[in-house]
Amino acid sequence: MKILQGFLIFMGALAVLAVIALTFGYVLALLTPDTRASVRPVPLSSEAVDSLNKKLADVKKETTAAEESKTAKEIQLVITEEEINSTIVMSLAEGTMPAKEMLVNFNDGYLMTYTSWNFPGLPVKTGIIGTLDVEKGKPKFVIHNFYLGKLPLPNSIDGAVQDWINILFKLNAPMEELNFDLKEITISEGQLKLSGMTKTGK
Repeated sequence: MKILQGFLIFMGALAVLAVIALTFGYVLALLTPDTRASVRPVPLSSEAVDSLNKKLADVKKETTAAEESKTAKEIQLVITEEEINSTIVMSLAEGTMPAKEMLVNFNDGYLMTYTSWNFPGLPVKTGIIGTLDVEKGKPKFVIHNFYLGKLPLPNSIDGAVQDWINILFKLNAPMEELNFDLKEITISEGQLKLSGMTKTGK
């Protein structure tokens, strides 16, 4: 599913930046970032994976039906922490990303992630705090803080990471699979809500 692929590509971009940054502070980059203590554990289950797959399938059915009937329809997709984390863990088990641990928290107005990468000889750990905005019907990631172990990074790195991630989002086009124009993204405790209109509603 492209929506998950988009997220994993985003995490992969962080991994590349992490490897580059190792040249400036190998030892500090291997340490666990302070944000790890703030990322809460999330229950995982195969039922949560099935739930997310069903939600995505239902949205696709709704948008297809609206397109065929030429009728505008409001679309809402709510993704829970359990669903996204369970799906990510399943993907990691399949070898999709070179990581041994990846956690995502949806908090009131922002999201937080922690990833322990599994590169041979380079077990770096990264963390991010950010938000999601909407730009021209598509999601736009806004980074507030990017952490690479305990390595001090210049503020300018946040903007560079943000630009790179959003370019990758556009190339992967995760919203194209769902086929609706995004109007609003709401991040609240434990869930992410995407709201929009079918493209016939323009």
